Amino acid sequence: MELAPEMFKRFFPLPVTVVTTVDKNGTPNAAPYSCVMPILRPLPLIAVASALPRDTLRNIRETSQFVVNVIGRPSFREAMRTARPYPPGVNELDKVGLETTPAKRVAPPRVAAAIGWIEATLERELADERYVLLVGRILCSEINDRYIAADGKLTEHPLTLLMPHFRTLGDVVLNRDALEKDLSLS
Repeated sequence: MELAPEMFKRFFPLPVTVVTTVDKNGTPNAAPYSCVMPILRPLPLIAVASALPRDTLRNIRETSQFVVNVIGRPSFREAMRTARPYPPGVNELDKVGLETTPAKRVAPPRVAAAIGWIEATLERELADERYVLLVGRILCSEINDRYIAADGKLTEHPLTLLMPHFRTLGDVVLNRDALEKDLSLS
């Protein structure tokens, strides 16, 4: 079944992340971002696509620092509430009750319950009239010890941790009409 070009997101899984920044006064900011990806492994680069205008984008441009917090089940709902339209200078992390912990190499805080953290500095950006693609140099990446068992393995499968609100593996669509309804095409 062919879909409209922008509908690929219905079957292309995206991570749930919260990008944390600080403004020029040091006030933390947080917003969910799913358009995040590594660039040509093993390069220590990460790309984040941002709509215009965003407080997060402004803060990254002002300070050149950000943290990509990979979010899972324990903090998913609170993390998604950081998307509300808070005015500039408001600490969304406090407003939604997300506990933080200091980052190791940048000023923005980490979300304490995140599965892992990627601390980065802005290396370059590609700007369009509708979006900006930010390329960050990774200074530190770390998995949260909460999700590592004594034997060094993750306590849960990464898909379970990263996509708590997507369909579970094995769900099937029984017919075309159901798929079209699910994709809001009908």
